[in-house]
This record gives sequence, C-alpha cells and structure tokens, in this order.
Amino acid sequence: MKKLSIIFCLFLLAGAASAADVQILAKETTVNALMENGWKLHTVSSSDYIITYTLIKKSEVVTCKVGSMYNVECFKP
Repeated sequence: MKKLSIIFCLFLLAGAASAADVQILAKETTVNALMENGWKLHTVSSSDYIITYTLIKKSEVVTCKVGSMYNVECFKP
C-alpha cells in the first residue's frame, strides 16, 4: 500500500500542468494609457521591489508589473 501511495504521488508531481495562454502587451503600454482607454483599476498590490496593477474592462483582465527600475510589463492572462 505504501508503494502504491508513493507511485500515486509521483504521478501527481510529474503530471503536465497546462498553463493558460498569456498575451504580452507592447512595451509602450502603461497603466495610465490603459486607464485613458477605458480600463478600470481593480487592484494594486506591492512587495519589496514590484508593484502589480490589475485592470478590468468588461470581461477582460490586464495585469501590469512595475519593477524597481521602473520597467513596466503588461499582459493579459
């Protein structure tokens, strides 16, 4: 029984995880530009070196990360 549970755990760990397609937005995309185009700010969170903005427009979601060097990366999950 112990061998069976170990094999089961290995299958769970080795199983392929499917990731959703992510659309990276243009490097020129900023939070301000998105808000001017009708996106609404939903959530802001921060850690030591990164601020994350989540914006919504109808049923779409965009996430923008601003790093410590003020580089902005926006993407649609």
